[in-house]
Amino acid sequence: MSYALLLDSSNSKLSVGLAKDGSLFDAIEYEANQRQSELMVGEIGNILTRNSLGKDDLSSVVVCKGPGSYTGVRIALTIAKTAALALSIPLYMVSSLEALKDGDNASICLSNARGKRSYFGVHKGEECLIDDCIMDNEKVLSYIAENPTFSICGDLQYLGLETTHNTPLPTLAKCSEEKYEAEPLGASPVYLKDTGNSALKVIVRKMNSADILQVLEIENACFSAPYTHENFLYELNENPFATMLVAMVGPDIVGYIDFMITFDSATINRIAVKEEYRKKGIGNRLLGECVKLCREREEPVENLTLEVRKSNQNAIRFYKKHAFKEIVVKPQYYSDGEDAIYMVRSIIND
Repeated sequence: MSYALLLDSSNSKLSVGLAKDGSLFDAIEYEANQRQSELMVGEIGNILTRNSLGKDDLSSVVVCKGPGSYTGVRIALTIAKTAALALSIPLYMVSSLEALKDGDNASICLSNARGKRSYFGVHKGEECLIDDCIMDNEKVLSYIAENPTFSICGDLQYLGLETTHNTPLPTLAKCSEEKYEAEPLGASPVYLKDTGNSALKVIVRKMNSADILQVLEIENACFSAPYTHENFLYELNENPFATMLVAMVGPDIVGYIDFMITFDSATINRIAVKEEYRKKGIGNRLLGECVKLCREREEPVENLTLEVRKSNQNAIRFYKKHAFKEIVVKPQYYSDGEDAIYMVRSIIND
């Protein structure tokens, strides 16, 4: 018999379910009011016990990945990832809004994003009619009025509306294979960013192997001869001189830098920023952290060096803004025959 564990903590409810052969057959669901983290593991034990099942009877785990409460989404996802890895079972991830849909009916799926806004998506069966986003409540109500035949799904008291459907568990029970998460360790929640915010909250930290898949997406988009997964593993685990940092906005990696320090010199091998986050200060933060680490070493780093394509004028202007100077042209430096400009910034004297 095939049993799936179903989990959601993306909003105010705690939802734990069991599915058998694609159908929901038992559920625990109630308002947890920010207590999901202390209650969910116990409720998983309760639902297994009352069905005379053990953890080894589980064949998969299905979880809502967001959008929703910034902390809440992570509670169920962390538990689901741990279960998938510990039990060596597949992990499936479903949009928290899609999970609320009313079967195959066209469904306006909503949850409270606070500040007179909603997490909003429109789903019909396996089809996404409108991608999950953040929408002002006035626009949400207008869309509902314009589509009176659509089901309205979610906990809608904050809008003063009655709901058609307000549980994710039946949808999670019927989760399709396309929701399979091949790399559970690197599985990330979906946190929709409010584009009305004037400043991004950026965190720069050291990269780890779980970040490689996200970093590879940026790498492949930015470079004609990109690093491979094996290249990144080598830089992280085997190159004793390399340091790799990633820039985070919410759960998303939006940029990274790879540099090496050897004796009194440091070299930038890679620095890249996701296209939609360029000109927002991400590159400045990454380069600033690189310089900071160079200055903190007991053995002083005197110079920071790099090569850049001669045609990449945007990058050259960026480096010059950060006190790099053009030193020499390296003819046919790149594999396609393009010249490189060798640039140097003095750290010890600036």
